[in-house]
Amino acid sequence: MNYSNEPSMVRVDFWKPSGKWYTTEAIKWIGYDGEIFMEFARSLRAHLGERMPDMTVTCLSPYNHNAHPICIKDGRWICQEMLL
Repeated sequence: MNYSNEPSMVRVDFWKPSGKWYTTEAIKWIGYDGEIFMEFARSLRAHLGERMPDMTVTCLSPYNHNAHPICIKDGRWICQEMLL
């Protein structure tokens, strides 16, 4: 299930380092058949640039053929090497 009329749009929640919820944004998911963490990180970087660098992000319904809830902690989505 997608977050809008476009299937590749997903809901992403942002959490402060303290664990308090901060905001929700609709992000266009890049890819579909690739590695889910890398696709999520690429999608976030394309949408946000360098905004919200220390946030933890969650997506409950990724647009991926192996979809499952996903979380990347502490801004590790900004630097691809940190995901490895």
